[in-house]
Amino acid sequence: MPSSTTIFLDQLPRLLPEAELLRLAAELTAIPSFTGQETPLAVHVRNTLFRNDIHAYHQEVQPGRLQTIARLGPETGTPALLLNGHLDMDPLGHDQPRTPFTARRDGDRLYGAGLHNMKSGLAAILGAAIMVRRSGIALRRPLLLEFVAGELQGGTGTRHALRSGLTADAAVVPEPYSVRRVITRTAGVRKFAVVVRGRTAHTSRPHEGVDAIAILRRTLDLLDTADLALGNPEFPPLPRLQVASLLAGRGEEHDPSGVSYCADKATALIDLRYPPPFEPEQVGKAVDMALDRARDAFPEARITLEHPVDPRYRVGGTDMPPMDRPADCAVVRDIAELLPRVSDFRVEERGLALPYSYCGNDTTHLSRAGIECCLFGPRGAAPDTEHHVLISEMRACADTLALLAARRCG
Repeated sequence: MPSSTTIFLDQLPRLLPEAELLRLAAELTAIPSFTGQETPLAVHVRNTLFRNDIHAYHQEVQPGRLQTIARLGPETGTPALLLNGHLDMDPLGHDQPRTPFTARRDGDRLYGAGLHNMKSGLAAILGAAIMVRRSGIALRRPLLLEFVAGELQGGTGTRHALRSGLTADAAVVPEPYSVRRVITRTAGVRKFAVVVRGRTAHTSRPHEGVDAIAILRRTLDLLDTADLALGNPEFPPLPRLQVASLLAGRGEEHDPSGVSYCADKATALIDLRYPPPFEPEQVGKAVDMALDRARDAFPEARITLEHPVDPRYRVGGTDMPPMDRPADCAVVRDIAELLPRVSDFRVEERGLALPYSYCGNDTTHLSRAGIECCLFGPRGAAPDTEHHVLISEMRACADTLALLAARRCG
């Protein structure tokens, strides 16, 4: 007699036709959801779930800032599986098309702002939940869905959900690293600011001033060449510093006018990736010690390390420590078994997958809360990977997550 999973497998194309999955993705793309502006998308996701007879509700992460939580199956008991994805999207670069929020298909590629990271993953979660609901499978244990805010700020929404008491036995986060990979080991992320305060002076009297920009440049050079003693041979390029944004001017607000005067404040916003087994406190101390070289070299300026970063920059203040979980855990084995049953894809890498393991994401918070978890999600292809998703991967991800939910919760 065929199992319920086998029966469910045969129903997948009928339960969610490809056109409907593409529509789900296109509707998500149509709603801009930059960090701090996730609420309209959270409302849309809740409405989509309601239309498909899936109970959902909002959590208020910050005043007026919402995320969406849903639950299928029994109302009580610990969920057997959590599907978690972030609503916030990356800022747009200058090479975006004129209509970035209109999804466009080109063969197996679906283009649109935010689809790469990670609205295609959100579509896969929605698609999986809809298939489970339409199948009529009686879930013995709950399936939990989280559509969270502020992942790009260090995991604001996921941490809020954990503090509210939401948990599960296992979790999958469909970040865009390809269904060919199931990742359980990732780098840590620490975002901070280096701020130099000097003294402004007119260009005719440079000797009276302390040029904050000039000192920040030299400080960053010293930081870039410093030995932070945070290496791990399994993560060869780490630790790695990226100076992502620079602000400079006069006064605490970096006033850019008055260019006849040297800047008395200059700020660098920095992303630091570091490997396990190091922890955020160790990383913070290592960076501050490296900055001591600059403080000694430029005593005329005040050089500070600011963490968390001023909230107006929307960088976030939550650390993402490394995730370092076994590559052969049960949820990884399940995905590796189920993926070939729904697609032509196979899991080719498990555990550590470079360079993708240099990422930071919400699995770190879930893992540290005692939830067995991994990364498994749809990706695009070169050369414009970050502008699209492969439809075949999005479909394979949705179907695999649906089967995984049926196996774990059914």
